[in-house]
Amino acid sequence: MFNKLDILPLSLYEFELPENIYRQLKKDCLSVDWDAVKTRGNAPEQGKTFIENSWHNKKKYHYITTFVNECLQEVLTDLEFDVFRKLCVSLMWPNKSIEGQWHHTHNHGWSFLSGIIYVSGTTGRTWFSRCSEYMGISNFQLKLNKEIANDHDLIYKKEPKPGTLIIFPSTLCHSVDEVRNNEERITIGFNSFPTGEIGSIKNLAGLKIELK
Repeated sequence: MFNKLDILPLSLYEFELPENIYRQLKKDCLSVDWDAVKTRGNAPEQGKTFIENSWHNKKKYHYITTFVNECLQEVLTDLEFDVFRKLCVSLMWPNKSIEGQWHHTHNHGWSFLSGIIYVSGTTGRTWFSRCSEYMGISNFQLKLNKEIANDHDLIYKKEPKPGTLIIFPSTLCHSVDEVRNNEERITIGFNSFPTGEIGSIKNLAGLKIELK
């Protein structure tokens, strides 16, 4: 007989959007010409991502970029990073999925922290996942059947809650399961990157970055 100790949790950061910001964001997302946006990879089972001109560069969406930047700064403070002092949105984009659509597993390159703002829809859970360390303890293939091996993935299924924002490491794999109940699932995704002084210039071990 043994006790099983689950250790080393990973924290995700969840924020509530102020009501006025949430109302405006929902209005802006619904005003997107979604009919003109193709599904990802032109696959009908995939949802749509509006990637033309990042929203963080548009004055119209300055209100949500500012709010997200404030949230990122709170996370940065909590993590007690000292190599850089400021983290800002580097890309921001809206997504839309309808009943039967889902999103494949992926992570975000060229980003430190990423996030999702849940705008509408209560189905289409976000799956956060990583492989169990037990599957990488040797150079041998411990499971011959890939489907069985997937049973050892560590998975957290996040129910979408409209009006909330979640921030997580950009390297963390995530996906979305099927949207159901004839719903429209609309979210805003974003990436972030350090800006300003990084490292220590006075010790000849740093640089300055300005995000556009």
